[in-house]
Amino acid sequence: MNNMLLSSIGKKAINDFRKDLMQMLRVGKEIDRQYAGSNQDVSAYMKKFNSLIDLFNKKYKNMKLKAEKKTNEINLKILLNEKSVRDCFENAASKIIGVQSIGTSKFGAAGVSSGDDFSGELEKTKNKLYITYYNPQTGTTNVFLQYDKKEKKIQLVYDMKEIENEPNPEFQLAAYYALNQPYNKKINIHDEGATLGFSSVVSHAEKAEYTRKFDPHLPE
Repeated sequence: MNNMLLSSIGKKAINDFRKDLMQMLRVGKEIDRQYAGSNQDVSAYMKKFNSLIDLFNKKYKNMKLKAEKKTNEINLKILLNEKSVRDCFENAASKIIGVQSIGTSKFGAAGVSSGDDFSGELEKTKNKLYITYYNPQTGTTNVFLQYDKKEKKIQLVYDMKEIENEPNPEFQLAAYYALNQPYNKKINIHDEGATLGFSSVVSHAEKAEYTRKFDPHLPE
């Protein structure tokens, strides 16, 4: 993979992190589904899930996951350890190959080919940044970053289908912040998740995803 951002990070570390992150996101998605369906077991699952989130955050100290409960959904936030959106762009997001444009209020406001406009837009960056990339592997992709005042970190607003794809900039950013600082390799998120009873939850989520991808009613 032609990627400057993760070039100094080992492939095994990236693969292990991807497994950890996907487990967390899939469990979060399944708990959200049950919460929306008013499943009575959600409170017990939520307590266990918060324990698993704490372990994940203990393992990867340069990023943070946080479950946010709203009226009709549970959203799992990804928070990157940067003081400002601009720092996040300059230190990481700009190093992902394929930056096409940025914007402080919308996607595509200033193209990278328009040097002065691009620099001017970056200068205006405060709490939000909309970034567009192009890569032959992933096509055109968008990344949205915003400053979380409460956590004093940068929220990576992700799409589940996008972040599952390793070459995607959303995954690249998450992996970079998780792995560019020392992390605790002794914590096994998968085993801990199984101990807490999440194996069946993940299996259910994966089975549902598989069914959606390979619907037998679809014509071959």
